[in-house]
Amino acid sequence: MEQQQRVVVLIPYYENPAGLWRSLDSIGPDEPCDVLVVDDGSTRHPLDEAAAVAHCQVRGALYAVRLPRNRGIEGALNAGLEWIRERGYDYVARLDCGDRNRPGRIARQERFLDEHPDVVLVGGRASYVDMTGVEQFVLPLPADHDEILAYLRDNSAFMHPSVMFRTAVLDKTGLYPTDYPRAEDYALFWEMAKVGRVANIPKPLIDYELDPDSLSLSGRDEQLRSRLAIQRANSDGSWAARRGIARTRILLALPYGTALRIKSALNRRNA
Repeated sequence: MEQQQRVVVLIPYYENPAGLWRSLDSIGPDEPCDVLVVDDGSTRHPLDEAAAVAHCQVRGALYAVRLPRNRGIEGALNAGLEWIRERGYDYVARLDCGDRNRPGRIARQERFLDEHPDVVLVGGRASYVDMTGVEQFVLPLPADHDEILAYLRDNSAFMHPSVMFRTAVLDKTGLYPTDYPRAEDYALFWEMAKVGRVANIPKPLIDYELDPDSLSLSGRDEQLRSRLAIQRANSDGSWAARRGIARTRILLALPYGTALRIKSALNRRNA
């Protein structure tokens, strides 16, 4: 039996084999991790575990959890976290189908958490790429804890597929909440920032695929409504909190294409 790694990469999967293969191919053979794929009740393209193993060249092993019915990403992630907690992994890294790790990402984040025992969550920047892999912009994110707390008033300070966190922090925060559809990560990261220090490595760690059919784009309005609810729940009445709420309301009124063009232009100017 193969020795269990300290890190496990959690990938939710639903009807997207091509995206999964791209993601698995991006995790290098020297990366010190296992991989867990949670099939969220796929019926048209159920997970082909043999093909997944062939694409997974990490130092550890690939495991699969198959849900009998579709539960949505929050349910799939929580099923994965329950499996992970039962097996005693130290760290959980996230990756989504279609998104790709930069070389050495897992080892770098594992080393960062080992060297910063007070940090419970670490993310990194992302290169936004189109479906052909051409970079559109790099999203700058705050690096240290205090900057991140301020940024959280406006939006999540983390790229969800880029994060790694300590499994033990879930004892204090619980799993992904299910009452904020499509913004479950934002809600959980807020809770993590309340119970420990959080950080971002100021380098791109992943390539984030701008897929027009992805869950985050197709459910943008629902995601923004959930973001607004999270901001209100965490508001301290400050000017920064009020500004963040107002910003989200404005985004709800803008078409996605307009918002993306503005975001891309601002990030190019600040690069």
